[in-house]
Order: sequence, then C-alpha cells, then structure tokens
Amino acid sequence: METIPKANCKKIGYLQKPHGIKGEIVLQLEDNYAESLEEYPTFFLEIDQLLVPFFPTKEGIRIRSNESALIQFDWIENEIEAKKICGCQVYLDQNDLILNEEEITLHQLVGYTLFDKSVGKIGKIEQVDDFSGNMIFQVKFKGEEVLVPFNEDFLIRFDEEKKEIELQCPEGIFDID
Repeated sequence: METIPKANCKKIGYLQKPHGIKGEIVLQLEDNYAESLEEYPTFFLEIDQLLVPFFPTKEGIRIRSNESALIQFDWIENEIEAKKICGCQVYLDQNDLILNEEEITLHQLVGYTLFDKSVGKIGKIEQVDDFSGNMIFQVKFKGEEVLVPFNEDFLIRFDEEKKEIELQCPEGIFDID
C-alpha cells in the first residue's frame, strides 16, 4: 500500500479525545494551524508508523481556537470508533499548510525561560493552559510548581531569539516557604 512520505508532511497535532457520541474528535493543534483547516484538507494519521489518509465529512471541521478543533471523519460514526484513533499524531501535506509566520501563539512559549521584574529568573515554562480565556504558565520555581497568570499588561520584555520572557508578576506569587 502506498502512502504519502512523511517528508512531504508537517505534524500539526494529535487526536486528543472523542467529543460526544457521534464520532467527533478533539484535534489538539501544536502551532497556529487552525487557518489550514478552513480548506478541508486531507488529514494523515500516523498508524503503525505509516501516514494513513482520513477525510473530514462535509461540514466536519469546527475550529474552537488556534489550539484545537473538532473533527468528524468519514467512516467514524460513533464514540467507540473515535476512541480507536485517539492519540494518533496528525499530519497535513505541506502544500495544504497556511502559516501566519508573524503570529506566535502562547503554546509556543513552552521551553522559554520566565523572568520576573522583581524576583529575576524563575525557570522554564513547562506548560501553558487556557482557563476560560485566562492564560496560565506552569513553571518550577525552587522545586515547586507555580502557576503564573499571563496578561499582556504584565509583559516587560519578550526575546524570541534568546527564548526569554519577562513579566511584572502579581506580588507574592513566588513566596514559597
């Protein structure tokens, strides 16, 4: 069986979990690929180290944010079938990608070093979560997990080249006993 070479594709995320009982699946996007989904491309799921084509149904893509979408594939009609492909890495043909190079998403900040204006170096951003539109950075500081709220008003410095971000964090957030 012929399949598309991985070199011709770009990994855009993974299938996280079923959504509802009719076979819809949450696609967790790694970067800002939501715009690429608007043209209903062919998705390639990595199954047994091969890229297998999957086709969305007509009206089968609902973009939730720049980080996730709901996908309904042909032949996936219920939650049981959807569970079978959860966890699969998802690729798009590079010709189907629409990239907005200027825009950086907060999830791309994982791995950046976080600094606080008062405290100094805090540590590497391990995870970025979105709680109802409130972005939170998860960082280890003095061996403890700290959740740091992100707001553009807190931003002091952003250095993409050095992968550093400096914030004026709320007072007391780094008080660890």
